[in-house]
Order: sequence, then structure tokens, then C-alpha cells
Amino acid sequence: MDQLLSTKLHIPPTRPELVARPRLSKRLNKSLQQKLTLISAPAGFGKTTLVSDWLANFGFEPTAKSQNRYRIAWLSLDEGDNDPARFFTYLLAALNPRERAESNLCKGISSILQTPQPPPAEDVLAPLINELAAFPDGIILVLDDYHNIASPSINDALTFLLEHLPSQMHVVIVTRDDPQLPLARLRARGQLSELRAVDLRFTISEAADFLNRVMGFSLSAKDIAALESRTEGWIAGLQLAALALQGAASPQGHKDATSFIKSFTGSHRFVMDYLIEEVLEHQPENVQTFLLQTAILNRLSGSLCDALTMNGGGQAILEAFERTNLFIVPLDNERRWYRYHHLFADLLRRRLLQTWPGQLPILHRKASEWYEQNGFIDEAIEHSFQAGDIEQTAQLIERQVDVSWGQGEHVKLRRWLFQLPVELLTARPYLCIFNAWYLYTSGKHEAAEESLRSVEQALASISAHAAETEAQKQAPLANFDRLRLQGRLTAIRAFMDAHRGDVPGMIRHANQALEYLPEQDRIWRSLIAIVLGDIHGFKGDMAAAYKARFEALKACESTGEIYYIMLASMKLAITLRAQGRLQRTMEICQQQIQAARECGLSQTSLFGLLLAIKGEVLAEKNDLDEAIQQAKNGVELAEHGVDMVMRGWSYMCLLRVLFSRRDLAGIQRIVQKVGNLARESNVPAWVMNQMAAWQVRVWLLQDDLEAADQWSRERGLTIDRENRPLQEINFFSLFDYLILARIMLAQGRLESAAGLLHNLLLAAEGLSRTGRVIEILNLQALTAQAMGETTRAMQALERALNLAEPEGFVRIFVDEGPAMARLLYEALSRRIAPDYVRRLLASFPDTEPIKSISASMQASQSEMVEPLSDREIEVLQLIAEGLTNPEIATRLYLSLNTVKVHTRNVYGKLGVNNRTQAVSKGRVLGILPSI
Repeated sequence: MDQLLSTKLHIPPTRPELVARPRLSKRLNKSLQQKLTLISAPAGFGKTTLVSDWLANFGFEPTAKSQNRYRIAWLSLDEGDNDPARFFTYLLAALNPRERAESNLCKGISSILQTPQPPPAEDVLAPLINELAAFPDGIILVLDDYHNIASPSINDALTFLLEHLPSQMHVVIVTRDDPQLPLARLRARGQLSELRAVDLRFTISEAADFLNRVMGFSLSAKDIAALESRTEGWIAGLQLAALALQGAASPQGHKDATSFIKSFTGSHRFVMDYLIEEVLEHQPENVQTFLLQTAILNRLSGSLCDALTMNGGGQAILEAFERTNLFIVPLDNERRWYRYHHLFADLLRRRLLQTWPGQLPILHRKASEWYEQNGFIDEAIEHSFQAGDIEQTAQLIERQVDVSWGQGEHVKLRRWLFQLPVELLTARPYLCIFNAWYLYTSGKHEAAEESLRSVEQALASISAHAAETEAQKQAPLANFDRLRLQGRLTAIRAFMDAHRGDVPGMIRHANQALEYLPEQDRIWRSLIAIVLGDIHGFKGDMAAAYKARFEALKACESTGEIYYIMLASMKLAITLRAQGRLQRTMEICQQQIQAARECGLSQTSLFGLLLAIKGEVLAEKNDLDEAIQQAKNGVELAEHGVDMVMRGWSYMCLLRVLFSRRDLAGIQRIVQKVGNLARESNVPAWVMNQMAAWQVRVWLLQDDLEAADQWSRERGLTIDRENRPLQEINFFSLFDYLILARIMLAQGRLESAAGLLHNLLLAAEGLSRTGRVIEILNLQALTAQAMGETTRAMQALERALNLAEPEGFVRIFVDEGPAMARLLYEALSRRIAPDYVRRLLASFPDTEPIKSISASMQASQSEMVEPLSDREIEVLQLIAEGLTNPEIATRLYLSLNTVKVHTRNVYGKLGVNNRTQAVSKGRVLGILPSI
């Protein structure tokens, strides 16, 4: 006993700054109900630290098979312990610690082990098991670093021990490799508890605790999440990153940390040193060769690895890697597909580039061929690019282009096409069509036209060839190809027209496309159906647009492609929103958002636009906090794409939310961002016009009438003196004219505003634009009130309320500011939609720091619902001066109780809960003078 290394029997001490892991401690506590706990994970996953911390914080609960008192037996193993005699000697020493002098567990066995011919393991274990069974306390035996044990006899002995383990004993094995024990049998019997890398990896909250509390950083949640993702929760990886981050620290702080985290890979010297010393150098040469040859793969299978290594046995090697925890991650439950840990893969690729740089294109070519032969064309294309075989890559893309287009994989398809040389694309007209669309949506209009000219030249060539071969009966096939190519060409032309709002062009090209496109091109024909709906949408006729877009949705549903179902649903949602059908709009957005998440489309621009539309509807319903979150998330996703229409529409939704929040600085930032974008690319004119219109609303809030008037003149927005019905009111111009009406109100041109609003109302009603109808009626009510025509104002407001209440409109009233609040109080006094009006009034802020509509529209106290009495006004004025109730009572010669009654009445009539709110609301309503 004196010759044994006592440090092998000590529980490693834990550091005071350790990250607490209660979720894993609970699992370890629960595992005491089984015979064996296996903690198996690669180097650096904190296995030993976890167990030592668990034992140090001894918080076990009694179980049916265990008691409160436990003896802990710890044995740290090394390669020398493969000698059975040495192993059992240390095992007995662990079970029989010196500090337990009263315990002489199997003291006779030690001498037997020192004989020249040690007895069979069962002869040693049988008496040991018998004595353990009689032991009064629970026993936890921890065998740390068990991966150092390769002796079959020791594995057999441990198997025997587990088979006959006393009920009060529990074994914990900590290892990098799965031991050669009957794990499947123990698992089937419910006698095995397992913790693996996926369990041990740090969660984001644990990573945050480690990095910010333990290591003393102040990293943002985004940086922590990025680093956790990069290291995949590998604790040693996070520690190495933290050390490197300390070395990279500078006065710039957060900016440097973010840059470092983005660049942190397996090529960092700390990670490389650790992985080389702890992993690679421990592998046989043939395993190291296999690792380097397969390093280029993002996922691995046995057959694929065989194709790259030109050897067999790939599946067996991968399964061995899994058993030995060689930084490999299974991707399914059938052991068919795996991948390397991200940092490990980075290291392998760097080593491959340093060791065999000439092998890279060869390996990529082999991978591409295997993927092509096995039907994985996307992967075949990616590896073909890496191999530098551009001609083969183009052929593969031609095979896959319709599939990727049909599944809405536009980001990937665009990237492929933009990587191909222009001269290679020119010879492939089908690819040119797709390339033209992506060029156009990203603002490169001239390049898009050049790509389409290549298609037109190809069409001319096909027609000439068809004429030459007609006698040979080859014309029908050529004619079919020509029709399909012509149909797609005109379809793209129609998409471009829709992109810039060219309604005549949309009509012409959409109808031509339907004539040319074969019935087999169902996706393309469904997209043309969407364009037909857009035609009515741009015209502003929402009834016709709804009908056409509903038919387009059915056409897209018939294709079964979720991306285009989402696209058609998004168009339908926009139509419903214009019709004022908020509930149905929200339902469609929710349905498609859920479908996108289930189908892996939650990172697309289209998904972002759906979020933005949902956010705008939430804003209308006055859920401004959730609205801004949804709209911002939507814009962020839309910005990742290159489609200017989706980006533009998402910006408009966000602007609406920002306006309701009175975040004028946020609106200015968006308007400026789009302006900068327009200088770099071709942004659709209607998007720019909408940005400018929102800018005008900001100017009106800021009372900058000169800038607003200048905008209306530059836009050419005028009306004749006779106020004849307006012509050519479309989806966007209606908004422009509403802005003009607001400008007139602010300028005090009330008669002109009233005439314009009358004509706008006729137009909006004829176009089924219920949302705009409500807005126009509100403006008519405000105009009439400013003209002193309260009865007419109430008539317009009542119509607006009746239209708005079923769908739950809120901000369309509240955003009009104090003047609308006073109108609503008047409506309440007349018992007009009282419940709904109360809900609206409760949504008004207590303060209105920015001027709304016009100073000429200030209302008097007599216009209030249930006007405050003279005495109540006096009380409110004194409250505003800061007097207490006793001081008010003294000033007005009233009893304190009477003052309290008056104060309660003031609160009730103003719909507030305290003095501050009462004063603010009094100023909003014009009862008190503004500050």
C-alpha cells in the first residue's frame, strides 16, 4: 500500500470559479438507481471535472437501493494499470482508504495478488463482492480515464463485477472511448445511465457563465452564442478561445472580441496544439491518413469515404471513430452519416492543405462523382466547383436548376450561376433565363438584359434548326424546346415588369407566357398566375386581386412546392390586409411561418417578409412590442436576400411599426438606408416613392410644412378646383394622395382637403380598400371637426368605427393623436360604439410630445364627453401646479373628502389612474395649457 501512488486515489479538487451544472448533477443523482454510469466523450468535455464537482457537492437523495451515507472510491487509471495485478491492487486500495482504519475490506486479497501466478479474476472478485454486499453504506466506485485500459482480462473482470454488483454499489466509468463491456445488454436491462458529448457540451447559458463570470469578459449574448456554436459547446474549445481572446484583448473591447470570434477556427494555434497533442498524435498512421483524405467532406458515409481513400472498410472505421469519440458526430440513428466536429474539421483541412495540397482537386472530383452517382446533385455541384471542373459543374447545374428553382432555393441557385463564367452561361440558354432574373432582382438590369439577349439568340437558332429538320420528323421536339424556352423568357419578362410596377408590360408578357408554357411547366404557370394577381394589386382593385391571388394559391398548391405556396399566400395576405381583414391576414402569416419552419425555409427572404407583414398587423392591433420584434426580424432576413421587392415591402412594414411607436429616428435610418441602396443598385421606383411618403409623415409630425409641400409639388400631386373624381388611382398613388390631404389639413386648406377626401373615399370604396376607407373617414371626421361641423364629423367617425371594430383596428385611430382622442370622447358621449371607443381611448398615450395634424384643430373643453365641471377643472389645474389634496382643500375652502371625490371624478372622466396621467391627459385634450 505504501508503494502505491496515492494521487491516483484522490478525487481531483475543483476550482472555486467552476461553472455550476445542476442539470447534469441531477442526472448523476438519478443514475444511482442503475448499476453503471458511463460518461463517454472526447478530450476536453469536462468529464472528470463534472464528476469531481458532483461528489464534492454531495447532495444525494435516498433511493430505494441506496442510503444517505456513501463511501467514495476513486481510481484514476493510466496505461500501466493494464496489468491485472496492479489494477486490482489499486482497486482494493480505492475501496479500502487509509482514513477508514476500521474497515479492512478484503485485506487478505492483497497478498494473493502479489503471488507469482495471480489467481483468475473471478477468484479475486467473488470474496470482494461478498464483502461489499455486507457493507452498511452505499459505495460509489469511479474509474477515471478508463480509455487507458485495453486489457481483455480487466474488461472481463469488470463485466463480472457489474453482473454481480451488490445493490448498494454503483460504478461510474469516465472515458474517452466506449469500454469493451456489455453496454447493449446493460442498456436493454435498464441498468445503464449514459452521459455523452451532446449532454456534456456547454449550453449557451453555461458558456455565458464561463466566459463572463469565470473569465471576466463582457461579451454580448450574440458573441457568446456565436462562440458556443463555433465550438459546439466543447468546453476545452471555449477555454482555448478564452485564452486566445485574452491575448487578443485591446482597448477596442467588444469590436475586437466579435472579430476574433468570427475568425476562431481549428487553425488557431491553441486549438491546433491541443488537438494535435491530445488527438491526432495518438492515432495510428493509417487513421491519420484516413482523416486527412476525408477532411474535405461536410458529412461522411462509409461508401463515400471508400471512394475518396480508394480502400474498403470506411464504415467500420467510422463506427470505430464513434466508439472512441474521435470528434465525430452521428447525423442519424442508423450509423450511416457522420460529420467531424467543426474545429476538428478545420484542423484536418489545414493539415491536408499543408501536407497534400495537390490532392485537393482530386479528392473533390472523387467526392463529386460519388455524389452524382448516388443522386446527391447539390453536393456534386459544390465539390465540382472545388475541383475546378467548370464545364462539368455547368452540366450538373443544368440538371438541377429546375429542382432548385421549384423548391425556392434561390440563394443557392443564384450563387451557383454567379460563380460560372459569363461565356459558359451564354452557351446555355436555360441557365441564362434564371441568371437574368437573379441579376435583375439584385439591381443589375443591364447585365440581365444581356443575359436575355443570349436566350433570344438561342431561340432564333432553335427555330432555324427546326425548319431545317422538319422533313426528318425532328421538328416536334425542337418546337417543344422552343416553346418552353420562349414561355420562360416571357415569364421572366413578366416578373421584371412586376418588379418595377409596369402594369401594361405585366399584362402583355403574362398572357404571352401562358400561350407558350407547356402544361408540364406547372411551377412556371403558377408563377404567372401570381403575376396576374399582381396586375390587379398594382391597379389597386383588391376584390379582383383577391380572386386572382386565391386562384394563384390553388395553382401553387397543385405543384406541392412549399416555397411557392408561401409566395402566393404572402400575396394573398397583402391583399387581405388592404381589404382590412386583419384576422385572416394574421392567420395566413401564422400558417405559413409555421410551415416554413417545418420545411427548413425559415432563413429565406420570403419568410422574413411574412414576419414583417405579421409585425405590421400586430402594430395595428397595438401590440407594439411584439410588432417591432417581428418586423425587425423580418427585415433582417429580407436584407440577407437580393430581391429588392421583398426588401422594400419589409421596410414599409417596419416603417409603419416605427411610426406607431413614434420612433422618428428609426424611420430616418430606414429611409436613409434605402436611399444609400438606391445609389448602388436599381431599387424599384415605387419603393423609393413609399420611402419618401413616410418621410413626409414624419415632417408633418415635426410641423415641417415647407418640406412636405415641396414633396407634393415634386410628385406633381395636384387637384383641380372643381374636385372632379380622380383618375388612375392605384395601390400606391392612393397613399400619396392621402399624404396630400394631410398636408392640406396641416396648412389649414380645409375645403380643398374635404373635396380631395371625398374623391379618395369614392376611389377606395370602389377598389375594396377597406383599410384606406377607414383612414379616409377618420381624416374626414378630423377635417369636419376643424371646420366646426361636429355632426358631420361624428357621422364620418361612426362609419369608420363600424368598419374597424369587427377586425380590431386600433392604431389607425390612435396614430392621429390628440385631435382624434377628443373626437372619440365626443363619440362616447353620444353612445357611439361605446365599448370599442373605450378600448381605443385606453390605447392613447398620456402624452403626445409631437404635434399631430394642425394647431387649428385644438378642441375646447365643451367638446369633451362628460365635460369636467368648473370645480373639477379647478382641482385639475391645482393638481398640475403640484398641490397636495390638503393644500387644494385649503385653497378652494373645501373639505378634504370633497377634494378626494372631485379627484376621483377627474380620473374617471379622463380614464387615468394617477395625478401625472391626469395632468398629461388634460394637456392632450386641451383642458390644460401645453407646456
